[in-house]
Amino acid sequence: MTKRIDEEDRTQQRLRRLGTRSPCCVGCGETNPAVFEQHHIAGRKHSDDTATLCLNCHRKLSDKQRDHVPPGSNDPIGPLAGIGHYLLGLADLLALIVEALRKFGTWLMGQAIGAVTP
Repeated sequence: MTKRIDEEDRTQQRLRRLGTRSPCCVGCGETNPAVFEQHHIAGRKHSDDTATLCLNCHRKLSDKQRDHVPPGSNDPIGPLAGIGHYLLGLADLLALIVEALRKFGTWLMGQAIGAVTP
């Protein structure tokens, strides 16, 4: 019995941290509250703005952020660099959303075609 209460308490704590009772990853549609993290859109050094994503989508976007500065060069600092990081991070997030929308639209069209009777 104690295990169930502990699990429920952990779930409620996660939902409070996420700021929603019904989280949904914008990249893949995941809804399990146990697998969400906050992704810093511009990277932690450049902005506090975050997006709530599942672990997999968060990893994809974080890996892309590592490529925003070419290997071997120093990460520039200052307001222009912060804006640049933010715009690149936002573009990566929007590309993830566009990919999800394309998949969902394609699926819907398949459903519509299958629903048509001759």
